[in-house]
Formats: sequence, C-alpha cells, structure tokens
Amino acid sequence: MTATFALAAFLARWAPAIRHDLAASESEPLTLADLLARADDEDRARWERLNLGYPDPRGAPWLRAAVAARHAVLTADDIVCCSGAQEALSCTVAALVRPGDHAVVVLPIYQPAEQAVTSLCATTGVPLREEAGIWRLDIERIAAALRPETRLVVMNLPNSPTGAQIEADGLDAVVRLCRDRGIWLVNDEVYGLTTTADALPAVADLYERGVSINGLSKGFGLPGLRVGWAASRDHSLLSRIVVAKSRSSSCLSAASEVLAHVALKSEAAIRQRNRAIGQGNATRLRQVAARWPGLLEVGPAQNLAFAFVRYRGAGSSDAFARDLAGRAGILVLPGSLWRSPLAPVAEDGLRIGLGRRASEGALGALAAHLSGRAAAPAA
Repeated sequence: MTATFALAAFLARWAPAIRHDLAASESEPLTLADLLARADDEDRARWERLNLGYPDPRGAPWLRAAVAARHAVLTADDIVCCSGAQEALSCTVAALVRPGDHAVVVLPIYQPAEQAVTSLCATTGVPLREEAGIWRLDIERIAAALRPETRLVVMNLPNSPTGAQIEADGLDAVVRLCRDRGIWLVNDEVYGLTTTADALPAVADLYERGVSINGLSKGFGLPGLRVGWAASRDHSLLSRIVVAKSRSSSCLSAASEVLAHVALKSEAAIRQRNRAIGQGNATRLRQVAARWPGLLEVGPAQNLAFAFVRYRGAGSSDAFARDLAGRAGILVLPGSLWRSPLAPVAEDGLRIGLGRRASEGALGALAAHLSGRAAAPAA
C-alpha cells in the first residue's frame, strides 16, 4: 500500500487560495542579499570564485567544521551534510536498521520521518504525554516499548507540532536507557534554536551511539538552501550514511555550501532577530486567544517558531482549520495531520506559526474573522 503524506496533501488542497499563512514552522526567511551582506572576506571570496562542479559528498570540510563547532566534542569528521534534515534522518535510519530489527518512534513526528522507520522494520510508537498544557517525554513508556531486537529510538525534541521540550535529566535518562542496551538514539534537533528553554547538549555529544539531525531550515530561516546534516562520533555509521545518500542527492549544491557557511558564522545575530519576531507573535497569539477562551486554549509557550493551540469549540479542529482556509483564507494546521497508525496522538490541536513577520498580520486576520463569526446571526 502506498504511504500517504497528510500534511503535504492538506497544503496542496488549501495553500493556493490562502491570503494569510499561519502554517509555517520556520523562522523569518533571509534574502540572498541579506545573507551575502553577512559574509566575511573569506566567504565572499569563496562565493565570487565558486566552482559549480560536484562538491564533496560529505560536505565541504570548512562547512563540516562550522557545523562541528556548534557541538561540544565533535570535529568535521563527525559530520555528513545532506540535502535537508529529512534526508539526513532517512539516510541515517537506512544505515542503521534491517529486516528483523525493531525501532521505537516518539510521537507525534513528521510523517515522512515516521515512514522512514516503519518502511524498514517493526516499529512501536510512544506518544508524548500532556500535563497542564505542557508536553513531555514519557521515559517509562519508552522503556516498556523496548524489545530484545530493538536497535533504534527516534525522537524529535524539541517537538513539532506540540512544542515539547526535554530537560537535561530527562535527556540523560534516555541516553542511559539506550546505552545500557546498546540501542542507537537518533534525535531530530531542528527546532533547537527556536525553543523557549535553554539549549541542551546534542545527543551526538552525550552518547557514542547518538545521532543528532539538524539543519538550517527552521531556526535559521533558510529552507531554500536545503542544507541539513547528521552528526555522530561513529565513523562507520557516517560512511554508511554517505552510501545511503548516494542513492538520492549525492551532494549539496556548491552555492548552498557557501551560503550555509555564512549563516553558521552569523548564528548569534540571526537567532536574536528570529527570537524577537517569535516573541512578538507569541504575545499577539495570546491576546487573540484570550478573547475566545472557550474556543482557543494556549498553554505555556514552549517554542517561538509555532504554538500548539488546543481547539475547544464545536466540531473538530480539522473542520475548524478547513473552515478557516475556505472562508477566511487563513491557513493553520490541524493536529490530525500528525495522525499515526502506531498510536493515538492529540488531534484537537492547531499548529499556528509564529516565526514570520507576516504572522502578526495573519493573527490580526484571525481575530477579525473570529469577531465576525461571533457577530453573525445564527443560521
């Protein structure tokens, strides 16, 4: 049976007619001119003499060194660059599991990431749990899901769509659990720059069988570069990832390598800009939700790229989102788009994007639509 991708189908159905986009989960995109203005003399020279041949399949050494510099213990040799974080995750899973293995996937998770695992081996889903509006990882449920043949645990923390974070002691506990059994731990860390909490160590720094997946699409606001990476201290694994990668993209764009290097060296300034935008939009969302407490429930802020808002009105969150798109041209994503055959996930939520400057106007349009709907006479 052909696997479906519900989020892509939803966007294909509704995005063409949308006037106000609250579906995005990335930070405000940078323009090419803005990014090049941040280049130092070394990167400007690289850009001007750019050779558009095939780059190193692992990524340029200077790009991998810049990625490794974000880690506590890694070097350039511990990085493989890929065409986006999803390719990095898919190639990592393909390099790790084989028929007869078992994996555990923490839910909800981006549907193609889940399918990268379920297409290759038996998989158990472990949903995040909610306490007072805060989503958390249930480590005891992960432990209970493990089998003798379990080879891999896959997480996306900080999580989309819930915004769930993990505290240092919880991360240490997951690492201990996997180390005791020799299980690989793969974490998609693409929302690490947009979390409201202090940054935690990457799993690749903490664990010899840890793999950190990351990229420039979310926190840097550079999805158009298609630059992601897998980080691990196991060089045998990295070699197998390169082999898996050769069946898809082979290598990065040479232009993207230079631009990615510029962005990585400008990380602090880009992060400061993006957090200010997200914080402003998070405040505006709370103001909107406060006017309709019986309709939208906003929990404690956990991420500045998006919020997971619980829908408390009549009907389903899916129907509400479709009505918003069709009647008001406002795009939000219902929780049903993260539905999984592995285990139930929260479907009464709406993921609302906060990372873009245009989100402020879109939230204003949402408020105006809700006001008009409340004032309309009953049919």
